[in-house]
Amino acid sequence: MSSLKKNIGLQMSYRVLTIITPLITSPIISRALGAEKIGVYSATQAYANYFMLFAMLGIEYYGQRSIASTQTRNERSVMFWEIYAVQCGASIASIVIYYLSAYFWSSTRVTILMIQGLWVISCLFDINWLFFGVEDFKTTVTRNFIVKVATVCCIILFIRKPSDLCLYALIMAGSTAISQLLLWTKTVKYVDFQKVQLAQIKKHFWPIIRLFVPMIALSIYHFMDKTMLDLLSTEAEVGYYYAADKIIYIPLGLITAIGTVMLPRISSIVGESKEKTEKLLSKSTELSICMSCAVGFGIAAIARVFVPLFFGEGYEKCVNLLVLFVPVLFVKSLSNVIDQQYLIPAKCDNQYTLAVTGGAIVNLICNGLLIPQLGSVGATLGTLMAELSVLIVSAHCAKKEIRFFRMFSRYSYYLLLGLIMFIAVRFFDSYTHIERSFIRLILMIMIGGGVYSLLCLTVWLKVKEKSVFGSILISLSKKGAIRK
Repeated sequence: MSSLKKNIGLQMSYRVLTIITPLITSPIISRALGAEKIGVYSATQAYANYFMLFAMLGIEYYGQRSIASTQTRNERSVMFWEIYAVQCGASIASIVIYYLSAYFWSSTRVTILMIQGLWVISCLFDINWLFFGVEDFKTTVTRNFIVKVATVCCIILFIRKPSDLCLYALIMAGSTAISQLLLWTKTVKYVDFQKVQLAQIKKHFWPIIRLFVPMIALSIYHFMDKTMLDLLSTEAEVGYYYAADKIIYIPLGLITAIGTVMLPRISSIVGESKEKTEKLLSKSTELSICMSCAVGFGIAAIARVFVPLFFGEGYEKCVNLLVLFVPVLFVKSLSNVIDQQYLIPAKCDNQYTLAVTGGAIVNLICNGLLIPQLGSVGATLGTLMAELSVLIVSAHCAKKEIRFFRMFSRYSYYLLLGLIMFIAVRFFDSYTHIERSFIRLILMIMIGGGVYSLLCLTVWLKVKEKSVFGSILISLSKKGAIRK
């Protein structure tokens, strides 16, 4: 369990870095490029993302799960090279098709599309799944930290005006490709080179495809929002949606980091002990709900002050988008617990596919109906409907083994705590006379954090062992008593 806590801590620390860096870079980018140029960047990156999806197939989760199930170094080495052979073939095919199609897709965006192709090339070298499978999160976090800091420095130094769009794309895509290449220097610690036969490679194909189908569905209601906005609305609407989406996915990345760590651990125990699996999932559920309520209600409370200060003039529409994205944050956090932390480790691939495919269909229908009339607001509502459908179907598919709805209701009191925090922050904002937006925002965050923390401590001390945090407090108090 100590290694699990350490890995969650490492992933959390990196996610904190991913929270800090956009706080530094987004104001620079939004002011330097403007909403329309950001819309162009978002649309072309979404196009590249489709090919990245085909390059990786379902290997991210399949590889992680497969590596976690191996027992010896030799077995792990064979498994790695067999799976990587599939990835290599898919990546090369995707790279070739991407550059051919990008050349003919848009005569006005050829240059930036060529640069965005580096995202697809990076998939050829992406072996994060190996390190996640052996639960070595330190290596990936260290590498990501170094590359992230270098990327931020480049943005600060070189992005100044709208004509720097291609340079910005090169910095973002190029840093990702370099990041993936660096990881290969550490592979000798876990695997040896093994020659593999075609027959050995083939056995992985259909299991990978089974996980690839839900990956396609997920991409439809993640990347398709921007694509459909680009087709059915304006570049500015894409820019507004991209800005709000980027902000909301920062804390979501922090919350879903738990799933990244839990997947290999649950993969190794799910068939052995239902009690241990349910205990881990219960702890993960409480942590996810606690964090999503804090961040979600917090973002809704400060959005009116945060958006103009953070993005500058011309992004006022993002205030409403951020508020609409808050339920998406909460629902997505819960579905992550079911999908990434149970269905995938338990090899319930068909159920997982059913859930996300249903979500994709809901998203496409909602986008088609709402985007022409509501623009970015319609895309946000479509995402919410899609995530709700995924959560409901996933929980229903898993209910025979794990009753997730009962688990969720057990920790629903965090919703009330978040609402009280929201009211306290908005009350302060309504009656304060502080004109400087930055100081006003800092005070709002401090008040919100203080109120939520005090409320949580009160509840944890009352429920005690029924809460993972209450158990921690009891453990700490006992250690303190022993030392005295």
